[in-house]
Amino acid sequence: MEKILHDTSSLIENYKLNIKEIKAFTTILNVIEFPKALEISKLEVLYPTHSDYKLAIKLAISLLKIGKPIPAVDIIIAAIALNNKLTLRTKDKHFLVIKDIKPEFKVEIVK
Repeated sequence: MEKILHDTSSLIENYKLNIKEIKAFTTILNVIEFPKALEISKLEVLYPTHSDYKLAIKLAISLLKIGKPIPAVDIIIAAIALNNKLTLRTKDKHFLVIKDIKPEFKVEIVK
C-alpha cells in the first residue's frame, strides 16, 4: 500500500478521472466531506486517535503563534498524516504552513 494520505481535493480529482481503485489512505473526515470516496476500492479509511487529537491541538497552538491558522479539520488531517508517517496528497496549498512548524511533515501539492 502506498504511504499516501489523500485529502478531499485529491479524492475528488481521482473520482473525476474515473479512478476506481487507489491503494492508499484517507480519513473519515475526508469521507464525510466527500462520501463518493467510498466508491473507490482499496482506499483504507483512518479514524483520528487520541494521539492525533493531542498533536492537532499542539499544531493549532503553534500555527496561531506564527499567525498562520488553518481550518481545524485540516489540522486533524495533518496530525493523522504525521502520526502515521504518511505523505498528504492535496490541492490545498495552505497545508504547506504545517512544514513551518513540523519540517518532517510530508505534503504533495497536486494540480
